[in-house]
Amino acid sequence: MPVTSAHFIYLSDFLRKESGISLNESKLYLIRTRLLPLVKDHGFESLNTLIDAIKRNERGELARLVIDKMTTNETLFFRDAYPFEVLKKHLFPKLLQQKQSFAKIKIWSAASSTGQEATSIAISAMNQIPNAANRVKIIGTDLSPEAIRYAKAATYKQMEVQRGLPIQDLVKYFKQVDEHAWQVNDALRSMIHFQEANLIAPTLIGTLRHYSPFDIVFCRNVLIYFDVEQRKEVIDQIAQLTDIGGYLFTGAGEMVEGKKSKWETVRLENRPVWRLVSRN
Repeated sequence: MPVTSAHFIYLSDFLRKESGISLNESKLYLIRTRLLPLVKDHGFESLNTLIDAIKRNERGELARLVIDKMTTNETLFFRDAYPFEVLKKHLFPKLLQQKQSFAKIKIWSAASSTGQEATSIAISAMNQIPNAANRVKIIGTDLSPEAIRYAKAATYKQMEVQRGLPIQDLVKYFKQVDEHAWQVNDALRSMIHFQEANLIAPTLIGTLRHYSPFDIVFCRNVLIYFDVEQRKEVIDQIAQLTDIGGYLFTGAGEMVEGKKSKWETVRLENRPVWRLVSRN
């Protein structure tokens, strides 16, 4: 099912504007794979007619579904391991020493997908920090409404809890719903708030200002989907919501450079972590 050049250009511009996703023609297979089910479900003749429908109503439900389908939601518990080792061995001890007993440690999972990253952060805090439920607040945000609904439900399939989650943490922090599913327990869920947020939206800072400034931000494996200018804008937005001296985790190979903000590299567990020096 071919997509005309004009339709591809329009769709790639629309996705970049609304979500930051940057596509070139080598990604046509992704468009076909992810959007053909919508063509069938909504009774369109082709991908081109679906794209025409988006063009007629860029704020409609179909447009939101397309953005949701084109958003990558690959995740697992304790992904890559090293950030959680850094939390345990370096950042949690340092922040506990710096903060007074009533001050909360604030953490933002900035592309939280279906919630496994934020839940892994909460488990790490519970395992490391006395009275963690009252000392640590975690905010998980994602562009995808479907992913946020899943994260809020906090019920994971057997296959999902087997991906990266230590068995002792599964038994300690989850309750079995049935033979196929487990739900995060209430104590852990109380530490995490999930909501929709778009990293490139001009309203991002206003949306999250109430929860900031953050001591630690996870923004991993998402910057690669933005072009260079958008990456810088996202980094500056993150800086505005982060405490000076706060830390940022990115994915492997994702460099941190803002148009205004300044960050320094700190090597912990032999990997780079970014520390905010200046917002302007």
